[in-house]
Amino acid sequence: MTPTWTGRSARYRLEPVEALGPAAVDDLRGIYEDGFAPHLRADFSDITGQRQPGELAFALVQDEQPCGFAMLRPLGATGWIFLRYFVVAAGRRGHGLGGILWQQVTGRLRDLGYTLLVFDVEDPDEPGCGEDETQIRTRRIGFYLRQGAGLMPVSGYRTPHGSGEEAGWTPMRLMSAPLTVGGPVSVVPAGDIVAAVYRYRWSLAPDHPQVTGTAVG
Repeated sequence: MTPTWTGRSARYRLEPVEALGPAAVDDLRGIYEDGFAPHLRADFSDITGQRQPGELAFALVQDEQPCGFAMLRPLGATGWIFLRYFVVAAGRRGHGLGGILWQQVTGRLRDLGYTLLVFDVEDPDEPGCGEDETQIRTRRIGFYLRQGAGLMPVSGYRTPHGSGEEAGWTPMRLMSAPLTVGGPVSVVPAGDIVAAVYRYRWSLAPDHPQVTGTAVG
């Protein structure tokens, strides 16, 4: 059953993207494309229509209108899952909508049995990052910290982008959030998480130079 939230988040519900009509999918595409720079996103029709086995794509809906989008990929058989995309409508940011989307997504993942949510964010310390962009990235990290996520003790983490002559690596920061409730949170070695991300999110071999070059601790 899809929960409908009450109080401040009344009338919000999380729906699979495949349950939306064509007009709602078009609206969701706009939210997605407004939320990510071109080098950080894939074609919307590819990620929603040609998903890998087990991938999840959700829309946050209010009054039958999409207002947020999240997409996730399981990290193999680890019981962990990677948050590929998380975004709310540009005109509605700063009013608690991101927190509502976070609560609904993490609640759904707990129901599905996942124990750890992992994701990456743009690095505020990336060389050449201007002051305004640094502030945006820092605020974004602050949002996730307020939701209970934490920065992982990892340096040198990079994500691949582009192909051919335009191929490159983007400096990012890794974050994670436990999904367990009502019991002790097991301590997962950061190295194991990094290895799972590179293997199952980015399809890199364990001996790839980027994998072996990422420092933990």
